[in-house]
Amino acid sequence: MNIIICGATGFVGRSLVPALLKEKHIITVVGRDIDKINKTFNHSIDGLSWDQLKQLSPDNYDAVINLAGKNIGDCRWTSKNKAKIKESRVISTKYIIDWCLTAKNTKPHLYNASAIGIYGLQAIQEELPPALTESLALPVELSPSFVREITLAWEKAASAPGISVTLMRFGVVLKRHEGMLKKLELPFSLGLGSLLGGGRQALSWVHIDDLVNAIIFLLQHPDVTGAINICAPSAVSQKTFAETLAHVMHRPLMLHLPTPLIEILFGQMGKELLLGSQHIYPERLKELGFNFCYPNLNAALEREWKRTPIR
Repeated sequence: MNIIICGATGFVGRSLVPALLKEKHIITVVGRDIDKINKTFNHSIDGLSWDQLKQLSPDNYDAVINLAGKNIGDCRWTSKNKAKIKESRVISTKYIIDWCLTAKNTKPHLYNASAIGIYGLQAIQEELPPALTESLALPVELSPSFVREITLAWEKAASAPGISVTLMRFGVVLKRHEGMLKKLELPFSLGLGSLLGGGRQALSWVHIDDLVNAIIFLLQHPDVTGAINICAPSAVSQKTFAETLAHVMHRPLMLHLPTPLIEILFGQMGKELLLGSQHIYPERLKELGFNFCYPNLNAALEREWKRTPIR
């Protein structure tokens, strides 16, 4: 397939592009910094700016994978930063849609990144709350959140008549030295890993290999459109996650960050990303026959710590 990937220099894209090249796909990466694109992928792909995308005919491409968007966990959620986070997703998606609509014949299939945050936050209880699936009508009557706000706008921007769209709703992606694990590795390695809040909040996660394999699987099934939850079929509580990570790293887990302190330190971002609860199940992927390599959290974390040397 001839595929365009937008936002490929993020950590999902850096794992996805080599996998697609191994599958013999032809890849063009679009982004703001061509030098960074070429450096990241060692000139193994064509790197283009957003302006250069206009010079290409969408008739020559089978699919567009849109991963573009400012990292939501890299800054405090001030009004200014929240606007940037939202705009980075919505504007780039609209740009891609407008480009796809210029096709004279068959328009490329859009595989647009999204997040399970679109379902909102569930009430925290003793056991994990009931799992939510793609069959749930949106918007749901759960606690409103900024992540739900931006993902609703993101998915709305990806909709246009005549374009096949698959909305890939990612869970928390696990890869060592990247994302959440990058933030947790140092404190846990020093024996400073902590329970967050009450530790009962549900965490829906996915190993990076399963995420990449799921995207390749969806490319192989272009008839599958609409929302797809890409998360492991076994959500865990934050307490279980912390205990499992400490066990895999052979470190103690003795500390506890209480809810008020997290809210003071991290504000709204802490309330949603650290204290928020979401139990999401990948119903459509399972029904389609997709097999997870790492459906179990312990196996997923063991894989990362066995294959990746300490930096």
